[in-house]
Amino acid sequence: MGTCASCGTDFAPMPSRARYCSNACRQRAYRRRSAGASTVVAELPGYDDAFVGRESELAELLSLLRKHRLLTVVGAAGVGKTRLAVEVARRARRVEVRTVELGKLSRPDQVVQAFAEAVGVYQHAGVALRTTLLQELSHRRLVLLVDNCEHVVEECCDVVDALLARCPHVQVLATSREALRAAGEIVYPLHGMEDDAVRLFIERAETAGDPETIAAICARLDGVPLAVELAAKLSSSVPPDELVHRLDHRLDLLSDAGEQARHRSLRAAVSWSHDLLTTAEKQFFRRLALLPGGFGLEIAQVVHGGPVVDLLMGLQAKSLVVRESDGRFRMLESVRLFAEERLDEHGEHEVTAERIVAWLCEKGEPGATSSILTPEQVTALHQEYDNAAYAFDRLLAPQDERRLMLATMLLRVCFDRGYFTEAGAVLMQVLHQSAADARYRILALEYASLLAVHEERHDEAVKYALEAVSAAEDSGQQSIMCRLYRTLATAHDSAGDVQDTAWALRQSIRYGQRNGNDVSVAVSSQNLSWWLLEQGDVDAAGVLIEDALPVLKVHARPDVVAIAVHTSGCIALERGDLATAGARFAESARLSATDPRAVLESVEGRGLVAVLSGRHELGVRLLAACRQMRTNWVVPSEPWWRRKMTAALDLARESLSRPAFARALNAGRAMDVTHVLETALDKEIVQDAVLSDRQRVVVELVARGMTNAQVAAALGISHRTVESHVHNVRTVLNLSSRAELVAWAQST
Repeated sequence: MGTCASCGTDFAPMPSRARYCSNACRQRAYRRRSAGASTVVAELPGYDDAFVGRESELAELLSLLRKHRLLTVVGAAGVGKTRLAVEVARRARRVEVRTVELGKLSRPDQVVQAFAEAVGVYQHAGVALRTTLLQELSHRRLVLLVDNCEHVVEECCDVVDALLARCPHVQVLATSREALRAAGEIVYPLHGMEDDAVRLFIERAETAGDPETIAAICARLDGVPLAVELAAKLSSSVPPDELVHRLDHRLDLLSDAGEQARHRSLRAAVSWSHDLLTTAEKQFFRRLALLPGGFGLEIAQVVHGGPVVDLLMGLQAKSLVVRESDGRFRMLESVRLFAEERLDEHGEHEVTAERIVAWLCEKGEPGATSSILTPEQVTALHQEYDNAAYAFDRLLAPQDERRLMLATMLLRVCFDRGYFTEAGAVLMQVLHQSAADARYRILALEYASLLAVHEERHDEAVKYALEAVSAAEDSGQQSIMCRLYRTLATAHDSAGDVQDTAWALRQSIRYGQRNGNDVSVAVSSQNLSWWLLEQGDVDAAGVLIEDALPVLKVHARPDVVAIAVHTSGCIALERGDLATAGARFAESARLSATDPRAVLESVEGRGLVAVLSGRHELGVRLLAACRQMRTNWVVPSEPWWRRKMTAALDLARESLSRPAFARALNAGRAMDVTHVLETALDKEIVQDAVLSDRQRVVVELVARGMTNAQVAAALGISHRTVESHVHNVRTVLNLSSRAELVAWAQST
């Protein structure tokens, strides 16, 4: 007796070498062997709606599928792994595709059967199904779309490893919330949609709504396609402008009875992953729920109360946490809300919240004890901003004094990022509710002064700053006096009080030197240097800034260093040292390149140097571009600096023909910030002294002994214009007197 190689039936072979029980089985086997030339894509799930977006992901996956035999699309619940994989398979060319659906399996021992059924392989008497599967596929060319592997990862990996080893023409495209860890596996992480999420919402809602509202809904849903589609379907009964405010309850709100069980609702989708966790992983998972701003290893260990590396790697592998580009981890918001429900169920909310608040306050403590924060401390405040905001709003009672500490952490970041409306809202909640002797009230008063400066409430700015200084003196908080007097100087400066500004800065330096606050002293010295420069005391300004710069370059943040380097460039400019000025402005621009508003003054400095070096058109382009951006962004310049730019443009206007000046102006106004910065840094601004034709004529007449008035009459220009030409030529040539100018002209 023999066994048919096609259907597995026992039969008496005639002749003895026959492999099939009938001609039909022989033809069926032939069709299977020939399947590699088929252009038909078979066994793929069908969808009634259109596939939306993901064009870049499709292109990348198709490219990877052409190069690798095992490709696994990994991502969180509802992120669209299956739909994307089906679309990739649909677009594959000249290959048979079969889908192995593992989501419905309840036991690991069913995995081989699922593979066999997907490709039409049946059990042969006396032969293991796995053996038959490998034999049948050893000569077939096909792609296996293996869907939903996460709950049978080990068994699936075992089968896939065997297939890739024994069946050279088989490729596997898998979807899972966890990588298979099979030999040769290429893992493709899939995240939520961005702009395509809005397109998906509109497509599924079949109606147009307010784009900003829809974008807000999609952002709150992390662009997860399942959540977006469920929200779009719900929008037919709940208007989007109402829906966006109800998403805190999304786990109950977003559901669809028509979907398969684990995609019927967000809750079911996340629960599917949660149920696969170990007991320890579940405990860790729920304790991360109160960190909506993401987390690093330090806070994760504090929250959990013990080592977390292995647990964190487990959650990441199962797509319940994702790792960001900065190395921190976070939960998608829908996942976090599910975890928070589990935290409440286990009665761990209060103890977890207390751990988080205590840790955040520890991170904020340097603001109350140091006159200036290190770059690392500032970075930590920015990283924990969302967590501090969540704790401020939800984890502490209004009367808890620790809210003041959290408030100051929030305020610091708000000022750095320009969130002045948010800063005002925080101050309103704490300033008038806190006791007069509350320790952290001083910090709130300081930020109240800074906010008043920003809003041009000058008297209030001075009042708040004086109150903060007085409170610190009364409570003996000497360590922050240097900073508080610097804040007072800012308030006086905004009110136009020149003398009190200088007095406050000198007080700041005095306290800082007394308390050993070297970095804070350097910052105040830079501020005083700028004040002296505006008053015309260039030498005193130079002494201060040259002492401050080495300290700042070692210890301060790049944006603080950039300001000091810019001041140094301005001092060099006043001294006529264009080469040094140009180099300092370039250094400052590089340091502040990531902040378009902060980089303006450095680029303007490069423009000034260009004009004074005789590169008038280049200088006009840079100055015009910055002036346009200041207008668009409502970023005014200081009067002293503005006068410098106006004078430079006047000089260029005199030196260039009218059409050339107009061309340069228009070209500058059309530049974006990236182009402006590249132009300012890539061009050689300072070159050998080049005088315009008009300047050369003026110098020749001066060398003949003519006065400015005589030169003006001879050329038909104003006396003031001649003075400007003479001054600028002396600056370009680094000449200190009119006599040196005459000597230079006679020697050339």
